[in-house]
Amino acid sequence: MIYSIKLILFISLGSVFLWCCKKDYVQIDSECYFEEDIQFLQILINNSQLQENGPPFNLNPLTLGWQVWKVGRLAEFCSSTSISNECWNEYILSGEIPLGIGNLTELKRFSVESNKMYVTIPSQIKYLKKLEELKLSDNQFIGKLPVEIGALNSLKTLALNSNSLTGHLPKEFELLTNLRWIYLANNDFSGNIPYALGNMLDMTYLNISNNRFEGNIPSVLGYLSKLQNLNLAENKLTGEIPPELGKLNLGSNELTGIMPEELGNLLDIVQIDLESNQLSGNLPSSFGKLKKIKILDLNNNQFYGALPPTVNGWENLYELDLSNNKFSGQIPIELGELKNINSVNLSFNNFSGEIPHTLLGNENIEVLYLNSNQLSGNISNDICNREKTINLLVLSNNFSPPYPKCLKYIGKQTC
Repeated sequence: MIYSIKLILFISLGSVFLWCCKKDYVQIDSECYFEEDIQFLQILINNSQLQENGPPFNLNPLTLGWQVWKVGRLAEFCSSTSISNECWNEYILSGEIPLGIGNLTELKRFSVESNKMYVTIPSQIKYLKKLEELKLSDNQFIGKLPVEIGALNSLKTLALNSNSLTGHLPKEFELLTNLRWIYLANNDFSGNIPYALGNMLDMTYLNISNNRFEGNIPSVLGYLSKLQNLNLAENKLTGEIPPELGKLNLGSNELTGIMPEELGNLLDIVQIDLESNQLSGNLPSSFGKLKKIKILDLNNNQFYGALPPTVNGWENLYELDLSNNKFSGQIPIELGELKNINSVNLSFNNFSGEIPHTLLGNENIEVLYLNSNQLSGNISNDICNREKTINLLVLSNNFSPPYPKCLKYIGKQTC
């Protein structure tokens, strides 16, 4: 009997022992959580109290945003006010990132996009050795990117766009060789584009548009074989386009020179945006090999010469903008034969001859801007027989009457 009582007592004490958390852990709802991880979440709540629509002061930290815990440690945290984000939250986070973020040593994902967090990115992030995703986009962060960012050698995704970050990217940035996705657009970063970006061989997405980066485009970016999207638009870049480069969005810079023939070898490219630069020369005939291209925007440059008939190779082209250049010669019939074309803007050039019947007869074309050229002849009445309406501009050319009755505006013509 005495033995039985001792056995029951041992089992009872053992059950208590099983529910006891280790040192530095706290028990919440029969689960153990690392106390400093919980404190970090609580400080996030506390810091957001001055902001309208902030989380309630008495909110359970475990219910803030979207969380993943593993063996009592916070592994993933995400909270965003954007309804398009998978972790949409009705509460707005604001204030500083708590310095205790350095204690979250098991953290792999930290995302607080589309909130109102501000001040600088804390240097304590250097302790997050396992962090793979850091998303702070669309907040109010200021100052320079801390040099400690170079310690995050597991980082694969970095999104800091739409803040007020300034200065050069620190040299330590080049240590992030595992980065695959970089989004730094809409800040005030300056200096040269780091040459070491060419060493990030797994890179698939790089967007540093709308900053103040200057100097030449590093040719090594062209060796990033996995790169699917490159956007360097709206900076202060100068020099010529490296022939090695692909996946182009380089609009609103100060690039000069001619279009490299080698760009025609970018067989998987779907968009080229070089608008508002100082590029010149002919459109390379090699561009006809770009069968997957959907958007080609070369407007506001100094390109000249005739369009090659190889434009018939643009099988998937949807939007073409060659306006504000010096292109001349006749508009290729082949352009109107493209089956997927929807928008064509050839305005403010020196095109001559008649409008190809293929352009006016292509029912997929909804926008056709031909104004301010030297086009002549008659405009066919066939345009009035289209099943779909077309937004057509033909003013400031040399078209002769009679004009189709369905055209409401012809504008000035020099016949």
